[in-house]
Amino acid sequence: MNDLVTVIKGVIKAEDGAIAQCEKIIRLCDQVDFVRQDLCVTVLGDEQEHRRAFVGYLTEFERKSSKH
Repeated sequence: MNDLVTVIKGVIKAEDGAIAQCEKIIRLCDQVDFVRQDLCVTVLGDEQEHRRAFVGYLTEFERKSSKH
């Protein structure tokens, strides 16, 4: 179970990086490239949703491991 928690934490870290990159691209595209900016806003929402899901998984696995 510990390996799974490590993997989940790695995924959360990767999602944090993806979110930061999307936010950077959104800022860079402001008033310059509206199509790319809109696409990145959509991707940002997806990445934030993925992160929320994995934070939920982490919470669940850590709760289960603390009971044992």
